[in-house]
Amino acid sequence: MSVAAEHIYQSSDLAGSNRKAFIADALRSKARLRSTDGESLVMLREARLEHVAAIRHYAVAYLTLDTALRRPREDRRASDFGPWAFLEVFDDADIEEFRQEINDAIVRAASGDNHDAVEALLHQWQMSAETLSDPVARDILDGETTDEDWVELDG
Repeated sequence: MSVAAEHIYQSSDLAGSNRKAFIADALRSKARLRSTDGESLVMLREARLEHVAAIRHYAVAYLTLDTALRRPREDRRASDFGPWAFLEVFDDADIEEFRQEINDAIVRAASGDNHDAVEALLHQWQMSAETLSDPVARDILDGETTDEDWVELDG
């Protein structure tokens, strides 16, 4: 992505016939505009900007997770996981599985224009964390209940 190869519009171009070319460039990928004070501005589709912002958010969350996992388990708090605090209910093997899955999803999303797969993956893990936060559900999933733990109700 060479900046030198891109056309850089001037403010005066927006008042003339070049405004259509400026908008066309922005719709195609991006358009650069040099402001009157020399600042470089970029115009692009809002969806593209939101996608880039989402990827940045995921990358920062991933790095926060990575930092938290460098500390021993007993020294970690839920807040150490940042926006992914829900991971605190999982054991280290599950967290490592999450880390691999989210890394792959972020890389795929960053190479495209859609981050829905990252959102879907996060939702799935959040639902699992919610289930594991319920002590009864956790005991059932861990196989720590027996038939004697249950009572049949007459209806």
